[in-house]
Amino acid sequence: MKQRFLSLAGIVVVLGCAFLLIKQGDSPRTRLIKVYIGEEDDETEEEKEARKAMFVKERALYEYDMIRDGATGEVPKGIFERELQQASRIPVKEASPSGRLEPLINNTYRPAGPLNIGGRTRAVAYDKRFGTGTNRVIIAGAVSGGLFRSIDGGGNWTRVTPNGEIHNVTALAQDPRAGFENTWYAGGGEPIGNSASPSAGGAFYYGYGLMKSTDNGATWQRIASTFNGALELFDDPFDIVHKIAVHPVTGHVYVAGHRRLLRSTDGGNTFNVVFVGATPATADQGQMDITISQGGRIYLAVNGGFPDKAQRGLWFSDNGGTGTWTRFAGGQTAGVDSLEGWRANSYEANGNISQASKRIILSLAPSNNNILYVLYENGLSQEGTDGKPEADLFKIDFGASTYTNLSANMPDFTGQLDGIDPLALQGGYNLTLAVKPDNPNVVFVGGTNLFRSTDGFSSKNNTSWIAGYKFWGNGSPTVSTYDNTHPDIHNLIFEPNNPNVAICASDGGLHRTTNILANNSQTLPVDWTMIANYQTTQYYHVNIDPRAGRNHFIGGMQDNSSYLRTDGLDDHIRVGSGDGGAAAIGKWNGFSDYQLFVTSQFGSLARLTPGNAVSIRPNGLTANPSSGFGEFVTYFVMDQDNPEDLYYANFGRLFRTNSATTVSPANGWTELTGVASTISPSNPNSTGIGIRALELSRGPYIPSHVLYIGTTEGRVYRLNDPRNSAPTVTPIDITPPEIANIIGSGTSNPTRLNVSDIAVNPNNDEEIMVVYSNYQVTLGSGQVRRDFNIWFTKNAKSASPTWHKVENNLELPSIRSCAIVPRKDGAGNASVEYYVGTSVGLFSTENIGDKVGTSTPISWSREGSSVLNFAVVTSLAYRPQDNTLVIGTHGNGMYFCTIPQANFTPNLNTGVNDPIRNDKNFIQFAYPGIVTTDLNYRIGNMFDVQRLVIKVHNINGQLVYRKETGYQNGMINVGNLAKGTYVLTITSSDYKHQFVKQFIKN
Repeated sequence: MKQRFLSLAGIVVVLGCAFLLIKQGDSPRTRLIKVYIGEEDDETEEEKEARKAMFVKERALYEYDMIRDGATGEVPKGIFERELQQASRIPVKEASPSGRLEPLINNTYRPAGPLNIGGRTRAVAYDKRFGTGTNRVIIAGAVSGGLFRSIDGGGNWTRVTPNGEIHNVTALAQDPRAGFENTWYAGGGEPIGNSASPSAGGAFYYGYGLMKSTDNGATWQRIASTFNGALELFDDPFDIVHKIAVHPVTGHVYVAGHRRLLRSTDGGNTFNVVFVGATPATADQGQMDITISQGGRIYLAVNGGFPDKAQRGLWFSDNGGTGTWTRFAGGQTAGVDSLEGWRANSYEANGNISQASKRIILSLAPSNNNILYVLYENGLSQEGTDGKPEADLFKIDFGASTYTNLSANMPDFTGQLDGIDPLALQGGYNLTLAVKPDNPNVVFVGGTNLFRSTDGFSSKNNTSWIAGYKFWGNGSPTVSTYDNTHPDIHNLIFEPNNPNVAICASDGGLHRTTNILANNSQTLPVDWTMIANYQTTQYYHVNIDPRAGRNHFIGGMQDNSSYLRTDGLDDHIRVGSGDGGAAAIGKWNGFSDYQLFVTSQFGSLARLTPGNAVSIRPNGLTANPSSGFGEFVTYFVMDQDNPEDLYYANFGRLFRTNSATTVSPANGWTELTGVASTISPSNPNSTGIGIRALELSRGPYIPSHVLYIGTTEGRVYRLNDPRNSAPTVTPIDITPPEIANIIGSGTSNPTRLNVSDIAVNPNNDEEIMVVYSNYQVTLGSGQVRRDFNIWFTKNAKSASPTWHKVENNLELPSIRSCAIVPRKDGAGNASVEYYVGTSVGLFSTENIGDKVGTSTPISWSREGSSVLNFAVVTSLAYRPQDNTLVIGTHGNGMYFCTIPQANFTPNLNTGVNDPIRNDKNFIQFAYPGIVTTDLNYRIGNMFDVQRLVIKVHNINGQLVYRKETGYQNGMINVGNLAKGTYVLTITSSDYKHQFVKQFIKN
């Protein structure tokens, strides 16, 4: 979660940069990209402040800020169920029955990876019959990516989440009884790491009951009895499922929900509570864990921050019923209901309940069920020179009626680094415990890293550091990830018939080793391979190569830095570090000629060129109180048609460069001070309001171009002629009046709405769409407003634009991204499609401009059917030259499609039909037909035509000449063109008339 330096292979640090060697696909050639990984000027501060749970918290606060109630700060309870219900009722866009290219023909979406790295995964399991006969089944649950199934041992994966279900899986269990192994259960909800802190409103993502499969994970159905809670209340323990266990004798299903242990004796048809805490719990105070011995004894762990103190600790029951539980650790009295040295319980000095969760997890030794290992947060901090391991470990031997406190031997290697060594848990976000199936003394514990002890942590002598970051303490100044693994360990499982083979689940997906006991070296004892084709990464932003026909994509991901997709290969190339943010492709002509722009958390911005990777973050920025300079997700925009122009956001401040290829932190940047003084007039350098949406006019730059700006306050601004405007020029506030009224009508707390994206019609920058990601806003009167998320105007460049609300049948979801796509239908008529990425999928409609202000309804349709399903679509990148749309999801990686019949006519009016061609009243003729140097043309008598757009294309359709001029006779010098056949087009600026002539260059 909080890594600073990352690699996939060898790293050599040079002045804050690293050489990253990456093997591209199956090619024997090794690719070399120099990757920016950090900045020396803020390194010490970030290492001090960001190494532990701060990244988890800051990321969660950023995501929470996007969706909270704009006034109360709370995320509406039950909103995820309701938005899914609404989305499932919206029709899926289908192909026209006639097969013609009608405006709403369905698009073909295809996955685009990355396939060589996955996203955050907590749940993974081998089929217990794996390796017998042809069985090679593995099932995994990505936290926000859904259920995945492999039938070839992890080589390929199929997403098996039912259509119409949210992609949220954190717990998984198989019925272990002979003859019942085809039955599986899955649950979701993540209170740590996917939520805001209690001080920020106590918002966290819920699951949606349990899912069940009876065909060995091939298909799944929601269990009706598990989602009956009131929609507006957190009153259903299935909202968060920490663990699922199936009794190996009776088949009873036990669910460690939040604050409750539930049991079903009828395969999930009904559930009853068998262990409960009396006091309501917050997101950080209700975790439970459960494991069941082969003989049927049930062990339950209740976290040390549980609000009901009397329920904390470790319990067992021989039948699992209510009132049958006996505590054997975690109480108040050593030797009676607790153990000497037990420090899992969380109390403040005055005896009140502490906010610390002190999570506890359990692992029975599979080869000896009398042995139970218990790992818990001990409340210590591993930061600083006196840092201590943040977990305690106990071994309980029920056969011998003894226990051993192994806490003194928890991983603590030579040296110290915040967040890495000694054992770090990030507030319990990552906490892992596993015992090798054939040896009760080979024990694994995990936090940010994974450690192995071959003597059950009875000493410090036999402990190895085997995954996560590379071994720390060898005196090296670098920090990098352990090859082919990822920090933040969540699970470790073993192949049923070969316990030397293991799969590790982390924030970077799944990793496999064929020898978990290996000792290859001190720094890399165990060899791992990334499990591929598991498309589950979580994107914040995606972008596209601006040149037509080149399907090179780039994007910044949660905790997985930035990756580049090239040459149509879905194994992406790593080009950044940390938590990725905005990214852009200046150019990509292969490994010897490229220019990339990547970001990471808290303001980092770097330019990558062959053999060079440098920070270009402007100097003099407003610092983030937590770390770095800027919001957690760094944002900038590059002008796709004028790539030297780049605009960088630092909270409410905006910086401009017109020389992106050469700009440095000290030279080439201009702060547009008029922007900050308008956004935050009382304190332009504050961190209170941020810029999260920037969108530019399309086409070769002309002074009439504009930059649209969206803020976390909810306001929308227009900056005219952004390339040339004086720094002090103030942008024009064009916020929809209803939004402005909402912002001004809040309660005692400021009312804030988050502008998540802005889309500009590529052919007409008067037409824009603005989207908001908040689910709702509660007004001072108590009225709840949800009808404000999608806004449209046709005259955005006027003094007072006319705005229209256009969400209609898409009122409930959080809108995260948008795009406007001009195209033509099968008859050659101009049409415009509008796309919005939401918290429950991608949706589209057509020709909004023709419908607003009329009685014609605007109706949205769902895109992508079962391919995109209801994935969270956080980012859209669109290339109008060939209508390529890239979709970045939060949990299912990247997708793209090519929308038929592109109609890109920049700097012209939009929405017109094909022009009248070769009318002699417009252009009489052009001569000669065979040209050596000069091609002449003569106008007709249409003197109301204001300007002419003159273009020459070669026979392959490539544009080789372009200029604009007045309506007058003229001459074109084509002497520098190669010999061959060309096409001349002369078009009126209103696109109503066009002259076309073919000529030969001699």
